[in-house]
Amino acid sequence: MLKWIIDKLFDASGLIVQARKDHRELADLALNAISQALNETFIYYRDVEAGDVIDKQRQDHLVRLWSAAAIPLRHIDSELAGICEYKARYWLNPDNWQPREIEQLGIGLESVRDRYRAMLHPDGLH
Repeated sequence: MLKWIIDKLFDASGLIVQARKDHRELADLALNAISQALNETFIYYRDVEAGDVIDKQRQDHLVRLWSAAAIPLRHIDSELAGICEYKARYWLNPDNWQPREIEQLGIGLESVRDRYRAMLHPDGLH
């Protein structure tokens, strides 16, 4: 009987270790996806500010990046996943969004980057 209990405890501890590993991997996927969306968005803004014309294809690419970031994030931070979905909707037609609306939804680029950094460094070191 004691051997059976010990075996079950080892089995359970293996499941816990695997669950933690799976959670870390999912968190890394989520962080990678939002990092890519952030970086591409900052690059796009940099290029437009440097004189490049508005590029609808690049904006469409940003829609896909922000939508893709929301998928793994929904398991880690559902609120941030929703923000990513709003970012995707924003890039469908950026001219239709008012600054007040962007601020209320928390989808300003700096605001999203701050949320990303908080996830990246949960201990507050950033």
